[in-house]
Amino acid sequence: MIKKSKFDIIYQKIVNTIAEKGLWSEGKIRTKYVDGSPAHYKSYIGYQFRLDNSDDEAHLITSRFAPSKAPIRELYWIWILQSNNVDELNKIGCKFWNEWKQEDGTIGKAYGYQIAKKTFGYDSQLHYIINELKNNPNSRRIMTEIWIPEDLDKMALTPCVHLTQWSVINGKLYLEVRQRSCDVALGLVANVFQYSVLHKLVALECNLEPAEIIWNIHNVHIYDRHYDNLIKQVNGETFAPAKLKINNFTDIFSFKPDDVEIIDYKYGEKIDYEVAI
Repeated sequence: MIKKSKFDIIYQKIVNTIAEKGLWSEGKIRTKYVDGSPAHYKSYIGYQFRLDNSDDEAHLITSRFAPSKAPIRELYWIWILQSNNVDELNKIGCKFWNEWKQEDGTIGKAYGYQIAKKTFGYDSQLHYIINELKNNPNSRRIMTEIWIPEDLDKMALTPCVHLTQWSVINGKLYLEVRQRSCDVALGLVANVFQYSVLHKLVALECNLEPAEIIWNIHNVHIYDRHYDNLIKQVNGETFAPAKLKINNFTDIFSFKPDDVEIIDYKYGEKIDYEVAI
């Protein structure tokens, strides 16, 4: 019997929960497809899952092909480069933010711009959490936040994944993530993989063992043009999980996207889901 990946199991439960208990959007909505049509969705409010990130399993779904390189490049752009410049992201091979690029070439005061802010005297929010984990691991204030009220109107898109909180118990590192809005077909697949890698990088930097990721979503949804294919996808064939390896690690600020290696990734067919913007 083929072992099912941890995230495949979680992902199927999320999709089936929305299918069984979710409600369709009504009235005026913000999101639309590239052709200008409204992107309606079926959503479920308030979902949490826990993902064991303690071993070398790569948290990529196998029910379809899930890109691994672009999500890690975006992670690098936000957390290591701490950039909001879309041209810089394009140069490292990721086009995730092209639809939101503003005239100045940035996404405004969003994502990497906020991570780069000095926090309690440290150079950035990432510097802060690393120093606290190393020097004050019992703190319950080891957090990052990029939902900044005074800057929201200066962002090309307000953040979806916006908060992280980190805790150490008996040498094990727990990461909690808070997401205000979650597109299951596209966003969730990339986000969970990204943050599982970030979790491992911070653990390596702080000489801790990665434990669980606790993921909280307020509005988890499936867009109407994704719905039928996604239901079929998660109830189809899955494969044994791939392995993840981080090479050449010296310190987190020297990390490069190519340091992430995915081994033996097997998956179902490639499915193209339209982006709702």
